[in-house]
Amino acid sequence: MSKILFLTNVIRRMGMMQQTVERLQREQKVSNDCACHWITDKTVWDKKWEETLRTTDVVLLKWMGSGLDTPFLKKLVQFLDARKIPYYIDAAGTNEGELKFGFTSEQLATLKKYTSFGGERNYYNLWQYLDQCLEGGDKEIEAPDPIHWCGIYHSRAKKVYTDLAEYQADFCDASKPTIGMLFYRDEWVWGDLTYQSATIEEIEAQGMNAICVFSNGMPIEEMGMPSLTKVFDGFFCKDGVPAIDALINVMKFSLSSSGTITVDYFKKWNVPILAGYTIMTDYEEWKESFEGMNAMEVSIAISLPEFDGTIHGVPIGYKKVLENGDVRYLPIMERVQRMVSKARKWASLRRKANADRKIAIIFHNYPPRNSNIGSALGLDTIESIRRVLVAMKERGYKVDSIPEDTKEFIKELTANATNDKVLLTEKQIAEAQKITGAEYKKFFDTFDPKVQAQLIKDWGEAPGNVMEYDGDLLVPGTMNGNVFVTVQPPRGFGDDPSKIYHSPYCAPTHHYLGFYRWVRDIWQADAVAHIGTHGSLEWLPGKNAGLDCTCYPDLALGDLVNIYPYNITITGEGIQAKRRGAACLIEHLPAPQSKADVYDELEELEKIMDEYVHFETTQPENLPSLEALVKEKVAAANLQDEVEYDESKPFGEYVMALHNYITDLKNLEVHVGLHILGQPPVEEGLTEYLWMLTRLNNGDVPSLTQAIAQYYGFDYYYLLENSSLIYEPLNITYAVLLDKITDQSQEIIKILQEKDFTAEALQDIWKLAWVQEGSAEFKEQLEKVCTYICETIYPNLQLTTQEQDNMLRGFEGQYVEPGPSGAPTSGCADLLPTGRNFYGVDPRTLPTPAAWEIGKTLGDQVIERFIAEEGHYPENIGIVLWSGANMRSHGQCVAEFLYLMGVRPIYQAGSMRINGLEPIPLTELRRPRIDVTARISGLFRDTMPTIMELLDQATLLVGGLDEDLELNYVRKHLLADSAELEAEGMSKEEAWRQAAFRIFGDEQGVYGAGVAALLEAKNWETIDDIAEVYVRWGGHAYGGKFKGKFLPQQFRKRMGSLDVTIKNEDNHETNMLSSDDYNAYHGGMIAAVRSIKGSAPRSYCGDSTDRSKIKMYSVQEQAKRIFRSESINPKYIEGMMKHGYKGAADLANMIAHSYQWDATSAVMEDWMYEKYAEKYTFDPKVQEWLRDVNPWALQRMAEVLLEAEKRGLWNAKPETKSELQKLYLSIEGDIEERSDANS
Repeated sequence: MSKILFLTNVIRRMGMMQQTVERLQREQKVSNDCACHWITDKTVWDKKWEETLRTTDVVLLKWMGSGLDTPFLKKLVQFLDARKIPYYIDAAGTNEGELKFGFTSEQLATLKKYTSFGGERNYYNLWQYLDQCLEGGDKEIEAPDPIHWCGIYHSRAKKVYTDLAEYQADFCDASKPTIGMLFYRDEWVWGDLTYQSATIEEIEAQGMNAICVFSNGMPIEEMGMPSLTKVFDGFFCKDGVPAIDALINVMKFSLSSSGTITVDYFKKWNVPILAGYTIMTDYEEWKESFEGMNAMEVSIAISLPEFDGTIHGVPIGYKKVLENGDVRYLPIMERVQRMVSKARKWASLRRKANADRKIAIIFHNYPPRNSNIGSALGLDTIESIRRVLVAMKERGYKVDSIPEDTKEFIKELTANATNDKVLLTEKQIAEAQKITGAEYKKFFDTFDPKVQAQLIKDWGEAPGNVMEYDGDLLVPGTMNGNVFVTVQPPRGFGDDPSKIYHSPYCAPTHHYLGFYRWVRDIWQADAVAHIGTHGSLEWLPGKNAGLDCTCYPDLALGDLVNIYPYNITITGEGIQAKRRGAACLIEHLPAPQSKADVYDELEELEKIMDEYVHFETTQPENLPSLEALVKEKVAAANLQDEVEYDESKPFGEYVMALHNYITDLKNLEVHVGLHILGQPPVEEGLTEYLWMLTRLNNGDVPSLTQAIAQYYGFDYYYLLENSSLIYEPLNITYAVLLDKITDQSQEIIKILQEKDFTAEALQDIWKLAWVQEGSAEFKEQLEKVCTYICETIYPNLQLTTQEQDNMLRGFEGQYVEPGPSGAPTSGCADLLPTGRNFYGVDPRTLPTPAAWEIGKTLGDQVIERFIAEEGHYPENIGIVLWSGANMRSHGQCVAEFLYLMGVRPIYQAGSMRINGLEPIPLTELRRPRIDVTARISGLFRDTMPTIMELLDQATLLVGGLDEDLELNYVRKHLLADSAELEAEGMSKEEAWRQAAFRIFGDEQGVYGAGVAALLEAKNWETIDDIAEVYVRWGGHAYGGKFKGKFLPQQFRKRMGSLDVTIKNEDNHETNMLSSDDYNAYHGGMIAAVRSIKGSAPRSYCGDSTDRSKIKMYSVQEQAKRIFRSESINPKYIEGMMKHGYKGAADLANMIAHSYQWDATSAVMEDWMYEKYAEKYTFDPKVQEWLRDVNPWALQRMAEVLLEAEKRGLWNAKPETKSELQKLYLSIEGDIEERSDANS
């Protein structure tokens, strides 16, 4: 008999093959040397394998997932080929597909049938067939049994149904909703049907029909295995119409990536798809795990299904490996109930009339004051929802009234109860919706004991005292027919600020949970819509993914349908809302932008400098008078620190540097308003939006501005960096030429616009005299970009209406198609149109080769900048790693971390997944290996577990290199730190492991850095308090088996050693003043270093918004660039003023974020605070507008400015301080009058 080896990384196949071979060996039908081996992509080739295989007659291997270029598989194939040992490797789904040697085509065909058909009978005969192929003989072996490829399973049926109509006749009631379920054929083949049966029974128990279908994800046409399209047509459709109201898909990976079903099919089919998970661990491990689902599961069961437009559900089955090696997936009954209930909610939406649907609109409200109702990045939430209400009423929803404008809308909302407890009147409290103490206590009693204990520990006995009035919990909001417009409850840190210091893992308040309970079960909403980027629900404590009933997002939201309009640029946070908040995202456009231009003193200075550079050649005798004017305007604009004057050098050089600086500011992007959901850009706004989308190259489509710069014979960036030089043909400076290029770019767009972007418009462009003078190459480039605008960008911008349309589709239980996310104006116009349910990336592919190159550039620039400032290499660098930035940039920051350490990724052929790491030789690196410590966000931990492992492996790899310690700072520090730990009594292995931790973040289940909450609550005195919170929240180490080990002293030591801190920015649709998260993470790190080390580090922002021109700025430089180009720019202020209440709220946030950065990182100067007071609070026009549309925002501005003065961050002019105090008292009186009107 032959020695046959079966190898696989598929555990179910392993178990089934093992049982089969053992049976055959007992029956003496195959050799006792036959064996099955479990392998993985980490299996190591060694002499033991060589010895085993040397005597093997044939090898059969089933491989799934990654390609066949792992070190083990490469060695295996080489070994078998060299010894001419027959083998068949089935790697369906990989680039290789299959490898074989030593079999005839007929034998291979039979082998494939045995393995593909599967099942005990086919496996039993497979071994005997292989033996006969090798040994010969005429024993009759049963032919492969072609058992069902797909069919409908029901736990009470005695057969598999292959006809939908027959099944419906036996098991379905046409008057009830129907839930479909799709699961793997292998589970049916091997009789692993427990969780499916439980789900079917639960569907029927909840009053619905079940159609539970098994199939394979990848078809095998030659075997007769049908495509998924045919499976869906046959079992989930009847006469071309969907036969189900919602689908629970239990298959992993992306269905549409199989190539046998498409997103277009799903759009036409129009049924929501919910993901149910079968987790790859046993129940207890999952239950106790904060990860919930491991790194592999995050990739294949979470990330990839998002490409199908999936709505995330919950785990419904767990893996149990039996003693005989068999694998079974058993039901998690409580989760099965939740999964089915979620599907029922989606199904019921499809069947209800619009007039009967009840929708809760939930505005975010952080900080929880009346100044910030509808807080969301870049979105005019108030006007957006006002327009949504109009659309809902037109579609037959019960909406009693439509506010005339945002002012009336806010007046209605604030006339009723809100989160602003200071302003609540007795009348508002009395008239507000409430969940009674008894109702909440009944709900509380259903909680897991662990949850009950945590809530009591954090917030006292139910119902607590937050938003509690006479024993009941207040539910703020305004009822409008069947629409309840409300505000999300506060997270709780503001109600007990001491928790910021010692309780990052703090439960939400009783009120928070009671609020959602009221919305879901008492008012009985059919769906909720969380409006804009972002809220707090998805950031509540609990598992990273695969939530259970002790996870607070699941406990709060329950089975509610969650429709969530979200900024397309904010990828990571949106993904969190999908995965932990079961959100159907509706991506929306970023806020509109424009060129910053110059204003006030900067405009005057630019004119004088233009005159100066002309006088250098025409009137040198008049230069002294202009020098005096330049100095005067520089002082007036407070530019002395940004562009320093060296008296030992010619004044002309100073003017050149000034000119370049002003030109840089002038050509930066500035936000000029907010986006309104479903509203495409129009008129002048459309011109500017199209210009912003074409300023950079879009793939192989050239930049419009670069093309015109080349028309004049220049590289665009050369003009920017030499703006004071004269362009002789026109006798203008390069800065003025840049203005001309901008005007000509917009002229071209306007011509396209006037002709409705038709082909005829191009003919008008060719008639322009200056265009006619251009080269053939220029005209080719111009035609390419204009065609792209007309045929792609403009039509996609017009589809912005999908944002509102698809939000309503979600309310009606329909499918919302998936789409990519990122920053459209960073050379990614192909991300449009918006309105889709956006997805992220597969973390196993990060960093991509392109991102690796950018990461190298970022790393080089950090080192070069530090050496220029300090005269030596930095030994220790701290970097902030966010998930969203690395999703958008495909891993640029991860690449920078690796490159600084002198390590590069090894890519797997075909899939381009990261297959390992290798050190860059010092001879190639030509510098020391830098020691890098990462402060990761909680979202990075959740979404990129494979990357965390990669970065930890890089540290250990570099630390283990036997190199000169002055060329390997990682090893230098590991040796010193581990020696200290050994001296304290730790073993050598433990000491090395602990000393090597370089990835730090929140504890499992926690999100944030704590700093934003601390500053907002005013619960701090010195920089040491900020550092204490930063270390408490971030001091959890990740690496190897350690998943958040609390090592605050180790983290503190790392912070105290840092020479440099970095936080990169990859887009200009957001910036460091856009939200408080930037300061919380990077500013918090700077504050920690300042406190622990006693001196400030060099702190940089790497700017890769334009991939072709990467730059490095200090935090102080970047803050001033944003301050000058946007914060006090009349364009920005006037743009916000177009949006009434929400624009005012965002202006107040701008001041608050600037102050917070100053508290951590000292980025503000006195004149900057004075400018805020002048431009925002004292300007008569602006102040009058603020008093009218959002007096609470004006109050907040004055309050923050006065706090900055009180804390010594701002040495305010006496008259400024006095005016602010008067203003604060005045506006306080106005607000009290408004409150009295609501009494």
